Amino acid sequence: MRVFLLVGVWLWSLALAFPRIGVHEGFTRLVFDLPSKEVQHTLSQENGLLVLILKGVKAAPMDQVVNSSEVASVQTLPEGGQVRVVVRLKGTVEATVRRYSDPERLVVDLSLKKEASTPAKALPDPPRSRPPKPPKPVVLLDPGHGGMDPGMVGYVVEKEVVLDVALRLKRLLEKEGIEVRLTRDRDMHLSPDKREDLSRRAALADSSRVNLFISIHVNATPTRTAQGLEVFYFGQAQSSGVLAQVIRENGGGELGQRLTQEARTVAERILFDIVAQANQRYSQRLAETLGRKLSQTTGSPFRGTFPGDFFVLRYAKVPAVLVEIGFGDHPVEGRRLADPAYREKVAQGLLSGILTFLANGAYAR
Repeated sequence: MRVFLLVGVWLWSLALAFPRIGVHEGFTRLVFDLPSKEVQHTLSQENGLLVLILKGVKAAPMDQVVNSSEVASVQTLPEGGQVRVVVRLKGTVEATVRRYSDPERLVVDLSLKKEASTPAKALPDPPRSRPPKPPKPVVLLDPGHGGMDPGMVGYVVEKEVVLDVALRLKRLLEKEGIEVRLTRDRDMHLSPDKREDLSRRAALADSSRVNLFISIHVNATPTRTAQGLEVFYFGQAQSSGVLAQVIRENGGGELGQRLTQEARTVAERILFDIVAQANQRYSQRLAETLGRKLSQTTGSPFRGTFPGDFFVLRYAKVPAVLVEIGFGDHPVEGRRLADPAYREKVAQGLLSGILTFLANGAYAR
């Protein structure tokens, strides 16, 4: 009874939103209450997203996880005199659109497309078998730096710490039935050329192969007084401090500035790419979830999530973040990062964040 009550409350809360969302057996229904017959709409579908634009409508912004068989989430974006609705789909979904009057409304039904079948002779029923298991989520972990590139060097060496944490996290994720891939599994670089090294890591974050991309790093500051956790998602850096950090992670010096400018050019295109905007929002949600869970598990302060022009994140087609698990040059936090027991806590915190994010279905392609 409690489950039905919870589901009822959930559906009621969705019904108050624009659109009203109903989850039914075999389909998900979106109902848009329209102010007049003059409202015009356009519908497009590509790359796992359905985008509906309603002209002459006002609505509050909304970002709602649905997690039905057909829909992962619905996002409402007011844009002047129109509203853009972005629906993140699961699998191959067919949309049926109908317009009704008195009252004026638009109804969009979304159902999984059935494969065409041809008539065949009747055969005896096959023996009953268990339904196929859903595919495992795939997480790509990127231990930053490696080989000839040590990363930051303080009370710890970055390339050593992040590899150890990534291997611990891999073990924990696999126990949960999640497939894990690594950009490196030992002390190595992917290329002696920094640009090529970062490009090879970034190329692995392909939505056809993985669901999430998490690049793991150790932080540092010139003052050696900062401590805590920071998580970044791809976008234009909004402060000089973040920009300096981005340049450092992109290789430092003139090289870092050049790669940051290349990444910034990509970041500027997001403003005109609805698919990239949707992925950026999911990346931001992943960053916030990881930061909170990591702080809860380790006790380290969570300094926030920030957009940054990171070269390694620039072409990710899945939720992708860069996690700074602490400051290796801080006299307290740096020594903690040298402790294997604390590194295990870091891995457990990242595990908790990943599981929480995956549980809401936001990763679905």
